[in-house]
Amino acid sequence: MVKRGIFVVVVLVSMLCLVQASFAQTTNAEKEWTFMVYLNADNNLDSFGLKDVNEMEKIGSTDKINIIVLLDRENGTAKKLFITKDADGNNITSKVIEEMGVYDMGSYKNLISFFEWGMKNYPAKHYALDIWNHGAGWNKSRSVGPIKGISYDDQSGNHITTPQLGEAMATIYQMLGNRKLEVLAMDACLMQMAEVTYEIKDYVEFCVASEETEPGDGYTYDYFLGPLAENPAMGAREFAKVMSQAYKKWYASINQASTQSSIDLAQFATFVAKFNALCDKMTSMTDDKAFVTAIKKAVLPKTQAFYYRTNKDLGHFLSLVQKNVNNAELQTLLTETLALYGAGQNPLVSDNSAFGATMANATGLAIYFPTSAPGSDYAAIKFGKDCSWFTFLKKYFPAAASVQ
Repeated sequence: MVKRGIFVVVVLVSMLCLVQASFAQTTNAEKEWTFMVYLNADNNLDSFGLKDVNEMEKIGSTDKINIIVLLDRENGTAKKLFITKDADGNNITSKVIEEMGVYDMGSYKNLISFFEWGMKNYPAKHYALDIWNHGAGWNKSRSVGPIKGISYDDQSGNHITTPQLGEAMATIYQMLGNRKLEVLAMDACLMQMAEVTYEIKDYVEFCVASEETEPGDGYTYDYFLGPLAENPAMGAREFAKVMSQAYKKWYASINQASTQSSIDLAQFATFVAKFNALCDKMTSMTDDKAFVTAIKKAVLPKTQAFYYRTNKDLGHFLSLVQKNVNNAELQTLLTETLALYGAGQNPLVSDNSAFGATMANATGLAIYFPTSAPGSDYAAIKFGKDCSWFTFLKKYFPAAASVQ
C-alpha cells in the first residue's frame, strides 16, 4: 500500500455552465469559506492526487464556498485550479487559473504565496488550508529515509520543516490582520503531534491531522466538503470536527484502522502550563527507582505507538502513568492534566475520531518519546524550548539505563 428528453438535458447542461461561469466570474465577492489545498503530488502519490481533486469536483465551489487547489503532479508542472462541480470521476475538468511551471512545493515561502493569492482572489469570512503530501511528524531529517517531511518535493529535494511551518502560519496570521487561520489540515502521515501543533498554536484555531500513517487514499474530500456546501455558515470548530469524523466514516466503511483528530490550539497554553508542572514532578521522581521502573516496564511497552515507535499517544501515556504510579501529588497533577487534555470542558483534543482495534488507545495527539535523550534539534522547536517534557526526557534516560 502506498502511503492520500434531450431538451431537458440541454437546458440543464446550459444552466450548469452558466452557474459555473458565474462562480468563476464573481470570485472577488466575499464568501463564507475558502478551502485551499496545497496538493504536492509530484511523487508516488500522483494517482491519489488525481482522485482527490475528482472528489472535490463532486461538490465544487458554490455561491457560498470557494475550493481552490495548487496541484503539482508527477512529471508535470504545477497549476492553480478553481474547483467546479462535475460528474466525471476520472478527469479533472476544473478551470486552470494559472500555470506555474516547475514549482518547488517543498518551499514554505511558496505555501505562503499560495495562501496570499487565494486570500486576495477568493476572499471569505473563513479560511481552511490543507497541506497534502507525505509527512513524518516533527522529525524530518532526510538521513532517515527518502520521503520525510510535510510537502517533500521530489524535484528540489526540499521540504517544510516544523519551524518553517510555524513561520508560514505566523506570516499568514499577519496577512489576515493578526487573525488566526481557522483550520489547518494536513492530509499526510504522522503530523498530529504535540511538537508540530505547538509550533502553530498562536496562529491557527484548529489543526486536523493524523497521529498514524495515512493510506495513499488520504482524505475523502466529498465527505466533508459536501456538508460544508450544505451548511456554509458552520464555524471553525464544527468544520474541523466534520473533517475529522468524515475521515473515520470512510475508513470505518472499509474496516481499515485509522486516526484523525481536531486539536483546539487555543487551549494549548493552559494545557502546557499544567503539563509542565506534571513534567517537573516526573523529573523530580527520576531518582526514585520504582518510578523509573514503572515507566520503563509498565508504561512505555503498553503505550499506544504509531508507525514510528517513538511516536507515543500522549493521552494513553498519561493514563498509564496514572494507573501504574502511586504518588498523591503526581496523581493530582495527572487528573488535572488529563481533564485539560480531553476529559473536561473545551479540551485540547476537540475531536478524536480514531477507528479500529489497533488504534483503540489513540486519544488524538502524539508526543515524541525516543530511545535516548533528544538532541539539539529537539531544542530548536518551540515545544522543546518551552515545555518541561524535554527536561524530563533528559533526566529519565540516564536513570532508566540502570534499571534492568
